[in-house]
Amino acid sequence: MEVKKVHFPELTDEGRGVQISEKALSEIPIQVSVELGHASMTLRDIVELAEGSIIELDRLAGEPLDLKVGGQVIAQGEVVAVDDNYGLRITNLLIK
Repeated sequence: MEVKKVHFPELTDEGRGVQISEKALSEIPIQVSVELGHASMTLRDIVELAEGSIIELDRLAGEPLDLKVGGQVIAQGEVVAVDDNYGLRITNLLIK
C-alpha cells in the first residue's frame, strides 16, 4: 500500500466567505454563575452531611463574589436582594 501526501489549496481572503456578525453571536445564550467560595472535603465528610451541617468556605464574610462566564471569572460583586430573588451588584470588572 502506498501512502501519498495530501495537498490542500492555499487559503486566500477571497475564499473566506461570509463572516458571522456580532449581532448573531450576541443572541446565543450562555451559562453565567456566581461563586460564593470553595471547600475541600473528603468523601467521608460528604457522606456525613446532614441538615444543619455547615461547610466552611475559603472566603471571608464580606469578600466580593466571583461572576463566572464559561468558567472564567469576568467580574466581582456583592449580593443584593431583588424582590424575592438574590442578585449580584457588579463592583469590579476584571475583563475590559
